[in-house]
Amino acid sequence: MNATSTGDPRVADLMNPDLVTIDPDATAAAAAERMLETGVGSILAVDDTGRLEGLLTSHDFVALVRENDPDDQTPVEACLTTDVLTVSPTDPITALGEAHLEYTHIPVVDDDDVVVGMVSTTDLTEQFVVRQ
Repeated sequence: MNATSTGDPRVADLMNPDLVTIDPDATAAAAAERMLETGVGSILAVDDTGRLEGLLTSHDFVALVRENDPDDQTPVEACLTTDVLTVSPTDPITALGEAHLEYTHIPVVDDDDVVVGMVSTTDLTEQFVVRQ
């Protein structure tokens, strides 16, 4: 584990680098299918260079269904959360602060805003258990 100068583990030690992504132009139905196939609660919408365009969560799907009962042609970009909190892989875990009280998934991006990982509440819980 790579610790910061203060001895705290870094976000890179905690994040999951196995990303589930989708093109923002894909349909909501395709995103839902991919999420179900991979068993994730959120999917990252990225451009062709891997830059984050937004995050689509199971909560977003609930809102979408409630608001307009989407059909297979609803684009992912119409459902995305685009004001997404992100962290760097070199940030200490403490940089996540209280963010996970509000967010269940936080994308990890490099200096070029390319998504390199994801931190979930499950990852944080596992880290807490390991440190005990």
